[in-house]
Amino acid sequence: MYDKNGAGRHYATSAAGIGKALVAGSGLSGLLILLLLIAAGQRAPMALLAGWAIGTLLAGIALAAVGGPIWLLLHAIELRRGRYAAAVTGLLGLGLFVGAQNGGGMFSLAPIDTRSWLLGLAFKLAQAAAVTLLAGGIGLAMWRIAYRPTP
Repeated sequence: MYDKNGAGRHYATSAAGIGKALVAGSGLSGLLILLLLIAAGQRAPMALLAGWAIGTLLAGIALAAVGGPIWLLLHAIELRRGRYAAAVTGLLGLGLFVGAQNGGGMFSLAPIDTRSWLLGLAFKLAQAAAVTLLAGGIGLAMWRIAYRPTP
């Protein structure tokens, strides 16, 4: 009844399922980037549209180039459950978010923020946690689209 990793079901995928999952993941990631732009104070409609379009394209490239080989490895070693997809995508989202921070990264704040350093740090950590959770949700949605249980 159970396979070697404790799963009650065996999950398989197809090329069409992978393609649909990449398209869905790219679109959802573009929406996440759009939310980050809005949270950063961007209000110009053309800038938001351009950010969404470029974010969708770059997120799709990142999902295929970085996430693809990792998911292929997990698939090969029989770790095909949704929790693994969510964990990997959440960590990739966190890495991309921290890497995209301007300046010195996660722990650098503008000189004007030196008096409220802890508040700024708490905000950045909360924002990073939210991005990680949303990226994990995107990975779970992609997994649900790509994988189907086999009898």
